[in-house]
Amino acid sequence: MATLPTDLLSVSEFASLFGFPASVVAEVVEAQRQRRSDNQAYFSVSQLADRWTCSRAQVYAVLRASAAKVLDIGEGKKRKKILVSAEVVARIEKARIERMS
Repeated sequence: MATLPTDLLSVSEFASLFGFPASVVAEVVEAQRQRRSDNQAYFSVSQLADRWTCSRAQVYAVLRASAAKVLDIGEGKKRKKILVSAEVVARIEKARIERMS
């Protein structure tokens, strides 16, 4: 029985096609889902640290170096909440990718 383009494969079936462990495929799919910013207008510093695989301190350094405009919705130093718009994140990522090329 042949599979149709509309058929869905399970993670374990997809992993076995390429010879990877199912857990690795699941991790990669989840990482890709987190990278998508189509429906997310703002990112927190923690989300950017996960997205860029760096520390929160490095995220702050990147934001300072790029002179990025951020939204601070926290109160005081202990309740600080910084959000960065998706457009600013895209601009920073594009600039850093071009620099490496």
